[in-house]
Amino acid sequence: MITSIPLNKLVQSPRNVRRLSDPAGDAELKASIANRGLLQNLIVRPAAKGKFEVEAGE
Repeated sequence: MITSIPLNKLVQSPRNVRRLSDPAGDAELKASIANRGLLQNLIVRPAAKGKFEVEAGE
């Protein structure tokens, strides 16, 4: 099921598959998203206080 969730409700999950940041790779990904749009939905799970943890797609 696809649901729209406001960005301010998203928090990082300790179970997220992305552990390290690569500035060059991140810049390339950002440019790709700006050019093509987001090609994959985020995978989230409910968290405390009405938030949602981003588990994949961060």
